[in-house]
Amino acid sequence: MPRTGIRGVLARFGVALLATTGLVLTGPNAAHASTVVEIPAPTAGGVSMTMNFHGARVPQPYTPDPDAIYSEPNTCQLYARQFDPSPGCGGFKLGTVLHNVREQPGYKAGLVPSGDFYAYADTDRTFGCLRPDGSFDHSTSFVVHQEQRRLSSVYIEGGASGVVYRNRQYSGDFGPNWFVNFTPIVDVDCPTGMTPTQYGLKLSNVRVTIDDPEIFGTTTWSYPGPFYA
Repeated sequence: MPRTGIRGVLARFGVALLATTGLVLTGPNAAHASTVVEIPAPTAGGVSMTMNFHGARVPQPYTPDPDAIYSEPNTCQLYARQFDPSPGCGGFKLGTVLHNVREQPGYKAGLVPSGDFYAYADTDRTFGCLRPDGSFDHSTSFVVHQEQRRLSSVYIEGGASGVVYRNRQYSGDFGPNWFVNFTPIVDVDCPTGMTPTQYGLKLSNVRVTIDDPEIFGTTTWSYPGPFYA
């Protein structure tokens, strides 16, 4: 049977195509949901975190164009200092807010932190084919899984010094933010008359870490998840 599909560009990192037993079975409306969780301080009197999974894009249909630039349809590229997932490849955002920073001994002593925040998560993206009537054919579905992908930090927000500076200059609590814009690395081959699509996105085993001797110490905030889009 003739087949049509999208030929992806090879990524620098490997991905595993899993069996359909690991499907992310979520509806398309879930792509716009925001999920907020509270993560307690790892130690008594320490810094707690609010984590916000939001801004997810799940391309339906999945027809990325690696050569399209910025505002063109199905682009996977972003402008400089643009932190929103692209329409062609999709992605998500992860926001954080740190609480009780001003009560830390190093903060009270006026120390300037030297550490950086890093964020990691497991990602599972479900792909497959849409029938001519727009329904998803589950027999064509497969999952692209990546363990502990490092998330991209929003410009200059990954440094602890920026977070502390904002705490000293303004009221309220602050934290670093991250995003992922996926690259066009997935092949979705569909029978004639059917359309490649991304059916869902799952985020799990989320970790935010820092090694900073001045204020934050060696700390990890973890959330097993999952988040769905």
